[in-house]
Amino acid sequence: MPVREKTYAAIQSPPWPWTLQYPLPAVLVAVPFSFFPLELARSAFMAMSAGLLALGLTRRAWWPLLVLLGGPMLIALFSVQWSPLLTAAALFPWLGAIWVAKPTTGAPLFSAYPDYRAFVGGLALVALSFAAWPHWVGAWRAALDDAPQRAAILRPGGILLLLGLLRWRLPEGRQLAMLALVPLSPHLYEAVPLALVARSRQEMLALSVCGTVGALVGHFFPPAHLPDHGPRQWAIVFLAGYLPALVIVLRHRVRGPTPAPFESTNPPLVAAVG
Repeated sequence: MPVREKTYAAIQSPPWPWTLQYPLPAVLVAVPFSFFPLELARSAFMAMSAGLLALGLTRRAWWPLLVLLGGPMLIALFSVQWSPLLTAAALFPWLGAIWVAKPTTGAPLFSAYPDYRAFVGGLALVALSFAAWPHWVGAWRAALDDAPQRAAILRPGGILLLLGLLRWRLPEGRQLAMLALVPLSPHLYEAVPLALVARSRQEMLALSVCGTVGALVGHFFPPAHLPDHGPRQWAIVFLAGYLPALVIVLRHRVRGPTPAPFESTNPPLVAAVG
């Protein structure tokens, strides 16, 4: 095995058989937390992520905090996931550089909420990664050969997310359509960014309730130790996360002048923090 592949293979994720699945920018972002004991580092990372998300959500109203009570957010907190921080970056454009740490989530969010600060910051973080290790892309791609993620359009029902193109003038429509094309983990923590599609208390409550029901079902039917966790796990995520978000997005209408393609017409959650 070449040295560059061994480097990624050295980072294991028991009990699962996979190695590090993230690009080097994610590793660089995590470096400051490596100076702490593992449990403290995990707590600090999630406290920062949840705190930034809560701060962004409450800049206009309190009802968006309902997302913090939903099953996807709780799973993300307990399993120490990136999704809350990546969602917060949509509310604070200066934080958008973090999207390159997990492109499968970052690309849909950038397509929904493009911002030059996120673009420039992301380029800077990628450049820093190449300065730290010029050959990291090859090692990362080799690690992805055994990755269990698949694009949603290759899974049952996933092609329906392309219906988001019917609302391509809206950021939430672009977000869902892009989610159909990127590899997704069949876990509910990936549904945290879907909270951004909500434009009212009722919509946010619906997403939180659906996600919580999905989390409860997943608790009694845990992921199978299979390469893609088994079809049941995807069914839970799709029915409890992506499908409710799609229904909400298709109910939205463009108000006022029709914007140019990919020009952000932000929903209240994002527009409030500019």
